[in-house]
Amino acid sequence: MKLNPKKCVFGVKSGKFLGFLVSERGIDANPEKVEAILNLPEPKNVRDIQRLTGKMAALTRFISKSADKSLPFFQLLKGNKTFQWGPEQEKAFAEVKNHLKSLPTIARPEVGDVL
Repeated sequence: MKLNPKKCVFGVKSGKFLGFLVSERGIDANPEKVEAILNLPEPKNVRDIQRLTGKMAALTRFISKSADKSLPFFQLLKGNKTFQWGPEQEKAFAEVKNHLKSLPTIARPEVGDVL
């Protein structure tokens, strides 16, 4: 890996690294990526669903059971069905947005903690 000194920042308490916010507390989701999903309108077509699932993929390590929460969206992408946004997808969309409002911080385990 080669570092560009003009892009490096040293001696800070937190900063962005590979799309995440890294601090002494741990790793947090990038607020810009979270806001991008929170501001998304209800999907109207297959392309919108693909955008949503792509944005969610960037945050999977912060969303518990993300595959289960994304399943209603992926069901719309299966086969050549006509796009039909239903109550199941609406509920899943609301749950994902609600979960994103309070994401956890990924912290390293303390020495001696049971994993």
